[in-house]
Amino acid sequence: MLDIARPNPPVLEAIRGFAEESLAAVAVLQGAALRLTYCNPAFSAAAGRPAEALWHLPLAEAFPALLAGGQVGRLGALLAGGRCHQTARLLSCGPPGRLWDIEISPLRGLEGGGLLVQLREAPERPPEVAEARYRTLVDSVALVVWSATPDGRLLFPGDWAALTGQPAAEAAGWGWLAALHPEDREPVRRQWGQALRTGALYSVEYRIARPEGGWRWTVARGVPLRDAAGEIREWVGTNTDIEDRRRAEAALRASEARFRTLAEAMPHLVWQTDARGEPEYVNARWQTVTGRSLAETRDGGWLAALHPEDAVPLAAAWGRALAEGGECDADLRILCVTGEYRWHRLCAAPVHDAAGVLRHWVGTCSDIDARHQAEARLRHALEAQDALVREAEHRIRNSLQLVASLLRLQAGRVTEPAAREALEAATVRVQAVAEAHRALQLGPDLRSLRLADMLRELAAGATTHHPGADIRVEAPAGLILDADRAIPLALILSELVATALRPGTSGEAGAGEGAGSVRLTARVAEDALLLEVSGPGSSPLSGVDKGLGATVIRALAKQVGAGLTSGRGAGGRVWVALRLGLGD
Repeated sequence: MLDIARPNPPVLEAIRGFAEESLAAVAVLQGAALRLTYCNPAFSAAAGRPAEALWHLPLAEAFPALLAGGQVGRLGALLAGGRCHQTARLLSCGPPGRLWDIEISPLRGLEGGGLLVQLREAPERPPEVAEARYRTLVDSVALVVWSATPDGRLLFPGDWAALTGQPAAEAAGWGWLAALHPEDREPVRRQWGQALRTGALYSVEYRIARPEGGWRWTVARGVPLRDAAGEIREWVGTNTDIEDRRRAEAALRASEARFRTLAEAMPHLVWQTDARGEPEYVNARWQTVTGRSLAETRDGGWLAALHPEDAVPLAAAWGRALAEGGECDADLRILCVTGEYRWHRLCAAPVHDAAGVLRHWVGTCSDIDARHQAEARLRHALEAQDALVREAEHRIRNSLQLVASLLRLQAGRVTEPAAREALEAATVRVQAVAEAHRALQLGPDLRSLRLADMLRELAAGATTHHPGADIRVEAPAGLILDADRAIPLALILSELVATALRPGTSGEAGAGEGAGSVRLTARVAEDALLLEVSGPGSSPLSGVDKGLGATVIRALAKQVGAGLTSGRGAGGRVWVALRLGLGD
């Protein structure tokens, strides 16, 4: 019920919004007199009186029995202190004999302050049922159940004697302290005394004696039982075993101590983060090398210790590790207090507990600057060596070209046909070696070449001796040949091309376009490299097995393990093929 004659505070309107349909009895008490400024239908029904009869009455006037029981005074203290309070039962609210669970919370926004009261009827249970449930509960979790007088004198059952070996008569009063570990007695006495003075919950961990010797960790908890006036009638409590938990905690502390000792002794930068990746430990070496404290590494501050080129990729890699729960491994440069960047190897791994839950990340940064410097020097040396070898190859090719030119010049001055022919053949062979070296320079490295490059170089060289010749090359771009076999094969192919281009073949009529051409092809067939030179039907290739050229071809083919075959194909064209195993 609200006062509709004047505007109501927003807090009352909000309470009414949820309370009108609530099954719980809800009321608002306002001001020092604790006047009932609102109660919902459930509260009116519980009180057995209409809302109009309760509205704006002081609580003591509406329910005199609460005043006699001292409960009104305690509610006033709650209002003054602004604290939340909850008690198990409230008597004499409404019809006699009914029990209520009550929850009380302070309200702001009301003149003079206010309290929100919610009542829920507590079902009665026979005392023997409640006692049985109580005993079953405590027996399942506690080593011993105890009680104490309001002034703190403890009364132990026989379980205490069985647990500690101390007779019950000796444990009575304050004698039970003698069964505690000497180091724990005085702290426990002080905390128990504090609980007795304040009436607050008592909870303390201590060691008790074992009958067979030694000590056992327990946690003692006690709560005060109060009468209707709020006075403490007695204390009840339990001692629960926590030996396993204490052992586990001790083992964890020892493990952490070992980790810290190892981390501080290691010559690496060692760090640890929580499950989210937030730093929670860095060793002394990290701080010495980087000049950054643990606080300065948090909230992404560790990125400032990295080289700008490494910070972004490492942040991305670390983010993936956090998301996937996997390891993180990377090389990076760390800024040292000396102002220089040094290369480090970062290795980070997740740490899980026994249940498989990720708890921490542990990582190290190991100085590998010397290794990186050595690798850089090696790369520079290899690059210099490669440049030197390529320069040497270039000079070798130029020298061979010079020799070929001299031979060609000499051949032009010789009038004897046989001598001129020999010099021209020597020129072609020297030129073929130069072209193979040129292909090596164009290759991926100086130990191998692309076969298509070598065939094009041979064709270009042949046209210098036979201007206007139609030489066609066909080879896949990915075919690679090692240098050891490249030069002998270049000489063989050069001999065959030169033979195919001898006088008597040019201008020959053919069955179609290119019938008079010389073709130089390479392909892979049945796990072997097949190189073929073909020419028109009247080509001297049909007599390639005669003369010095034939001797050179057979000797070089034997050297590289190539098989030689020849024949006549479509359109009457003749061909000579070399078959070379790819695994040779």
